[in-house]
Amino acid sequence: MSKLSLVVVTMTLGLSACREDPEPPTPRPPEDLTQEHMETLRSNPIALSAFLRDMPKGGDLHSHTSGAITMEKLIQWGSEDGACVNPTTYVASNPCEQGATPLSNTASDRALYDAVMGAWSMEGFTGPLLEAHQHFFDAFAKYGAVQTEARGDDIYADILSRAGQHNQVYVELMQGFGASTGGRLAAPLFSPTDPWDAPTLLARREQLIALPDFQTALTRQAESIASFLAGSRQVMACGTPQADPGCDVEVRLLVSANRTAERANVFGQWVYAFELAQRVPQIVGVNLVSPEEHPNSLAYYNDEMFALGTLDDHNDTTPGRKTVHVSLHAGELIPEVLKPEDQGHLRFHIRNAVKLAHAERIGHGVDVLGETDGEGVDALLRDMREAGVLVEICLSSNNVLLGVKGTDHPLSAYLVEKVPVTLATDDSGILRGDITQEYVAAATVQGLDYKTLKQLARASLEHAFVEGDSLWAQRDVFTARVAACAQDDAGEAGPSASCQTFLGANKRAALQWRLEAQFTNFEARFAN
Repeated sequence: MSKLSLVVVTMTLGLSACREDPEPPTPRPPEDLTQEHMETLRSNPIALSAFLRDMPKGGDLHSHTSGAITMEKLIQWGSEDGACVNPTTYVASNPCEQGATPLSNTASDRALYDAVMGAWSMEGFTGPLLEAHQHFFDAFAKYGAVQTEARGDDIYADILSRAGQHNQVYVELMQGFGASTGGRLAAPLFSPTDPWDAPTLLARREQLIALPDFQTALTRQAESIASFLAGSRQVMACGTPQADPGCDVEVRLLVSANRTAERANVFGQWVYAFELAQRVPQIVGVNLVSPEEHPNSLAYYNDEMFALGTLDDHNDTTPGRKTVHVSLHAGELIPEVLKPEDQGHLRFHIRNAVKLAHAERIGHGVDVLGETDGEGVDALLRDMREAGVLVEICLSSNNVLLGVKGTDHPLSAYLVEKVPVTLATDDSGILRGDITQEYVAAATVQGLDYKTLKQLARASLEHAFVEGDSLWAQRDVFTARVAACAQDDAGEAGPSASCQTFLGANKRAALQWRLEAQFTNFEARFAN
C-alpha cells in the first residue's frame, strides 16, 4: 500500500470513529399504536367487536337492576321456582294463576320459550317505533313475579359477572328498594291547599320520618340489601380459585323514585331514598325512573325537580349527614311520544334537572339540542361543561326506543362542547345487549376512535358516585395525576408509599388506578 493510500485509510477510519452512531428511532406511544390497530379493524366487524370487548371500559353508571338481568336467567329461575305465564299475555305469576302455563314447559317447548323471550325483551321485535317504546316499558311488569327478593343474590351475581366479563371495574345499579313505601306513607300527609315550598316540604319530611312504619321499612330494606350483596359474592365464588370475574367489580346503588305517581308520592319516595342512604354504605345517590312522557311525569316535572333540590340542600347543610348524589333521567323525549299540547317539555327538562334538582349527571339527554328555554342551547351546554355535569349516553336504548341514532344523536355535540360523557347500557337484559355493544355502536355508528373511547371509559370513573377523591389533578383532564401519585407509572403494581396511602384512602382513585393498569396491559399488545 502506498503512503498516500495509507493516509486516506487512516483519515477515513478516524472520521468513522469520530462520527456518532445514529439515534435509534423514538418508540411511539402505545396509545397511538393501539388507535392505529383499531382503525385497521373497521372493515372487520367481528375483529372490531373482539377488540372492544377486550378493551378496559371503566364503569357502567346507568343500569336498571330490573332491566339488566339476562332474560335466559329469568326464564331459568322462574322455571325452578314454580312460576307460570299467561299463555296469551305472557305475564308471569307465582303462585300460578288459573289457566297459566308452567314456565318449566319452556325447557321442552321451543315455541313457548321464544314467545316468553319475545314478550319479556326486545328480542326479535319488528314493530314500529311507538310500539317498540310501549313493548319495552310493558316488559318490566310481565316478568315481575319471577324477579323475586329471594333471587336478589342471583340477580346481582348475574349483572356483576357480565360486567367483569366485559372488562369493567365498577357498576352503579338503579332500583326502588322499597321506596314505594315512602311514597304511600307520604301522600296522606299533604293536603290540597299545602303550598309546594321548602318549609312545607321539610315539615312533611319530618312527619314522614317519624312514622314507625317508615322506620321499619328502612330497617328491613337495609338488612335485605346487605344479605343479597353478600349472597351474590357467594354465588360468584369470590375468594376462591373459581372466582367469577364479577368478584372484581365494585358495585354502588341508586334508589330510584317512580315518576308516574303524584308529586307528594314521588317526594315521599325521595325522602325514603335519602334516609336509606344514611343506613346503607353502598347507596350513593337517587334517580327518577319510568316514562318521562307519562302524564304525571309532565304535570309535576318542575315541582319534583324543586322538591329534590330542596331535599338535596337540606342533606348537604345538615351536619353529620352522608352525601347523597343526584343523577336524573332527563331529555329522554322525542316529539312522537308527546301530545301536541306537551311539545313544550322538549325545551327545558335537562335544564331544570340541573338547575332545580342539582343533577350531577343526566341519563340519556337526547333532546338537548332542542332545549331552547332560558338562555338557549349554547348556554346550557356551557353550564353543563363548567359544572362538570356528565351525560350517560345509552346508544342502543336511544336507537330502539326513540329512533335516535347516527348524526341525529347529540353525542357529537356533547363531545364538541366538551361536556363530559360516558357510555352506559340502560337495560341490557331487555335490550339484549351489553356494554361492549355500546362501544361498538360508538365506534361504528358514531365513528369514535380509540382515544375518544378511552376518554369515555375514564370519565365513567371520574363521575362515578363512588367515595373518595380522583386520581387526576384536574377534573376530566386525564394527563396529570395528583401529587401523591405524580411520580409513579400509571397503574404500576407497586406504587410509591405516598401513592399507596392515597389510593387506600380514596376508592375512586383506586378504581382509576386499576383502570390505568388495564389500559397499560391492553395497549402493550399493540406496542410492537
